[in-house]
Amino acid sequence: MQRGQFLRPGIAVVAAVLLLGNGPTRAADSTSPVIVLIAYHSVSGNTEKMAQAVAEGAKAVSGMSVVLKRVSEVAGDDLLFSDAVIVGSPVYVGNMSGEVKTFFDNWGRKFGL
Repeated sequence: MQRGQFLRPGIAVVAAVLLLGNGPTRAADSTSPVIVLIAYHSVSGNTEKMAQAVAEGAKAVSGMSVVLKRVSEVAGDDLLFSDAVIVGSPVYVGNMSGEVKTFFDNWGRKFGL
């Protein structure tokens, strides 16, 4: 396989998983679902399709609740109430998209975290 085939812009996804543990409250209340936020940026629709596939896979696990949003739609409460965050981005010259980079860069300022 040629390297170019694997790293085509708009097809490859960079995924970052950040565990945002809720501490002892999660262990004490084992009946509440694990909330997974899947945030993505997609121009051509390919990254969106992959984010939807990840969401379907996560929903197949019992005890999971999935929230699927574009990075521009994510609010501070989405981050605070999520147990895990998965971020999907198209790859441009080996880097994530500008919208996803801005999302990470402004995480603390915009969301007050």
